[in-house]
This record gives sequence, structure tokens and C-alpha cells, in this order.
Amino acid sequence: MADSDRTPASGIERRVHRFEFTVEWPPGHAAAYLLDGDETVLVDAGMPGDDARSELSAGLAASRHDLDVDHLLLTHAHRDHIGQVRTLLENGSPTVYAPRQIAERFQRDVETIATATRANLVEAGVDEDVLDTAADRLVGFHRTIRELLPLEAVDVWLDHGSPVDIGPLTVEPIHAPGHHVSQYCYRTELDGERTLFSGDVAMEPFRAPALLVNFDDGVRESVTTFLESLHRLTSYAVDRVYPGHGPVHAEYDAMVARSIADIETRLEETVDAVSTNGTTAFDLAYERTGRTHDIERLLVETVGMLSHLETEGRVESTLEDGVRYYFPV
Repeated sequence: MADSDRTPASGIERRVHRFEFTVEWPPGHAAAYLLDGDETVLVDAGMPGDDARSELSAGLAASRHDLDVDHLLLTHAHRDHIGQVRTLLENGSPTVYAPRQIAERFQRDVETIATATRANLVEAGVDEDVLDTAADRLVGFHRTIRELLPLEAVDVWLDHGSPVDIGPLTVEPIHAPGHHVSQYCYRTELDGERTLFSGDVAMEPFRAPALLVNFDDGVRESVTTFLESLHRLTSYAVDRVYPGHGPVHAEYDAMVARSIADIETRLEETVDAVSTNGTTAFDLAYERTGRTHDIERLLVETVGMLSHLETEGRVESTLEDGVRYYFPV
């Protein structure tokens, strides 16, 4: 699916084409954006798979382009944003720009990740009968990302606050970890408007979950890190947001504030749910979903919620046989 957005021009008119890729979770799509010009810039690369490849091809064709783009700018290393990188490399030679944190994460070996993931799942209180399945799925996410985005494909590693020229644009990279450790937003100016390609931040339909590291080292910092990022983002002036999910909008301040408020509300709900008999992160995640399978994403955020509450002195915890139990203070 392709759409376009026109912004008021000073002498010229620049067109931003929006492509949507089907995903299985709300709101049912992931968005990528193509900027027209003498040099084309594609922001994010959609889902993996043949269906997504067809959606990308159709979107580019509708905007009178083909798969040979000049520049590819990635917001973060989740599969619904990097899924068609190899397709673009096979059909052209784009200059690829990506957050430096992706390279840093890829330097760790998968066995180390697997060991940390399993230990964190045990600490979260995951039942023994689903422990192996959950660990395999979470470590599998890391393997998938490495297959979709080969490090050698990246030409320019981006750093927070260091502007970079990308074709016709001068882009300010803004590191905003929380949803993912590599999450970046990119601020630029399009025809007089302060524009943000935000990835999975400042979205209109919902707040992205605090995943950060997919349950390996750093999982307990997910919510604290996300809150720090969101509060830092309140200092930026933005007129228009092109998000990874949901509509293009002009409500940047309101959406960042809503995300902060949503985390704070969930923190209150979490502290109220902690039992005097001791509560694990898995207990709370299961209570919210009512099932033991496919709750990894909620579990990551729940671990982060409980850890953040502990740093604030609102709950306390003990470790018993590798399992962490939380108690009211």
C-alpha cells in the first residue's frame, strides 16, 4: 500500500511516499517512507518475506520508482523495519545508514546471549514447562535480525547528535532507546517543517512496548531507559511526525506526553498487583494475558516495570533458587 504527503514548499514541493507492510499485530501495518528527489531516500525497509517484498515493489511502483533506491536509513533493528534490506541490496546499491548500537549488539556471540536469556527467564519466574520454548524463541529473534541485516551491508554507522548528509537531506540522529536499544529518530527539515522520522516512538495509535534487549543483558533497565528517552524527547521541537506505525501526524508533544503517562499508569497498576506473598514478573504477565505462550514481549516490559519500581523504593525483591520475587514495601 502506498500513500503520499505534501508539505508546503518554499519554491519547490517535496513528496513523501508512505508504504505499508502487513503485520500480525495492531495496528496491522508497519510503515516505511520514500523521499523523492534527485537522490531517493527510503526510511526503513518493512517486513521480511515474499508478501512484504511484493508490498514494497507495489509501493515503489505506485510512486514511480523501482527497487533501486539511492539511500536507505534504518530506525532500529526489529524485523518489521529491516525485513527487505537484502531485497534492496539485490536490486541496487543503496548507501545504508544504521544506528551504531546495532553493530555493538552484533559483536556478542549468540551462545552468550542464550545463556543470559535463559537466566533472565528463570529469574522472571517462567514455568519450567515453557522455559525452553521461550528461550529458543527469544534467541531466535537475535538470529533472525542478523540474517536480515548483515553488518557488511551498512555503509555509515550513525551516532546520537552527529548530523549526517543523506542525499538531499541533513539529518540529526536522536538516540531514543527503550522500545529497542538501537531505536533512533531522525529529525530533518522538509519544506520549512521540522520533521521527525520516528520509528516506533511518538506514534498516534499506541505506545510501543519497552523491549530494549529481547531478554538478555540489560532487560531490567528497559522501562527506566524508555522513560529517560521520552523525557529527553520532550526537549525537541517537531512539526510533523512520520512514525513506524499509525498515521502521519502533527501531535508530537502530545504523543510523547501520552507515552510517558501510559508508562506511569502501568507502573501504578504493577505496584498495586504485587502480592504480600511474593510476585514474579511471570505471575503478572500471565495475569494480564491469561496464557503461558507468546507472552515474551509483555514479560520483558513487566520485568522492566518491577525493576524500575524497585529502584524507586516502591517494591523490594529477593532471589530464591534463581527466581526473583517482589514484595510491597
